Amino acid sequence: MQRKNVHESAKGWKIYVSKKQWLGFVLLFLILWGISFYLWFQVELDRFVLFSLNNSHFNEGIVYFIHFFSRYGMAVIVFIYLCYLVLSDKINHLINGQQIFLLILLSFAFTGITGEVLKEVFDRARPVVKYAENIVCLSNPGTASFPSGHASKSAALVIPFLFFAGYKGRGHSFVKIVLMFLALVVCFARIFLGAHYPSDVLAGIGLVFLCLPVSVVMANRITKKMTYKKFEFSVRIWMVVYTGLFIFLIVK
Repeated sequence: MQRKNVHESAKGWKIYVSKKQWLGFVLLFLILWGISFYLWFQVELDRFVLFSLNNSHFNEGIVYFIHFFSRYGMAVIVFIYLCYLVLSDKINHLINGQQIFLLILLSFAFTGITGEVLKEVFDRARPVVKYAENIVCLSNPGTASFPSGHASKSAALVIPFLFFAGYKGRGHSFVKIVLMFLALVVCFARIFLGAHYPSDVLAGIGLVFLCLPVSVVMANRITKKMTYKKFEFSVRIWMVVYTGLFIFLIVK
C-alpha cells in the first residue's frame, strides 16, 4: 500500500491546546492534589479506604488478577502503542497520528522523573511499614509512598492518548476505553495490594496533569523543524524505544 505524503514537512505539526484546556489541566492537578493532602491528613479516612480495598477481603483468583495487572498493566499499554506504530507503516490513516507517540514518551519520562523526586521530598512511609499487622501486602518496594509511581506512570502513558490522539472511529474509541481501563486497574491494584494509600494514587494521577503541559511544549519543539525524512526516521527510533520499554516493564 502506498503511503500518502502527509509529512512533506513536519514543522507545521503542533499540538494545539486552548487556554481552557490548560486551565482544566491545572485545575485537575490542584483538585487531585488537594484531595490527596486532605486524605493524608485525615488519617482515618485514608486508612479506612486502604483497609476496605486490601486483598485480605477477596479470594485468590481476584488477588492473582489484580497482581497481574499491577505487574504487567503498563507493559500491555506500551504493547498496544507499539502495535499502532508498526501498523502505521502499513495503514494510511494511521500515519497522521504518529506524533502522539512522542508526546506519550515525554509524558512518561517527565512524570516518572518528577514522581521519583517528589518521593524523596515527601518521604512518606509505605502502608506496610505502619500497618504491617493490619494489611496483607503482596508488593513492598523499598521506595517512599507519595506519590504512587505506578499510578503516575500508567496515567502518563494513557492520558496524552485520550486527550490528543487524532484517531477517529469505533475501533480507536474502543482502544481508548481499554487503555483507560488498564490504567485504572493499575491504580486500583496499588491500593488493593497494600502498596499505597488512596492519597498516593490520586496524587500520582494528578501529577500527570502538571507534567503534561511541559511534555506538549517539548514535543512541539522537537517536531517543529523536522522534515518528512527526519520524521520517518524518528518514527523508527520511537519503535525501538517502545520495544525496549515494553521489555523493561516485563522483566523489571
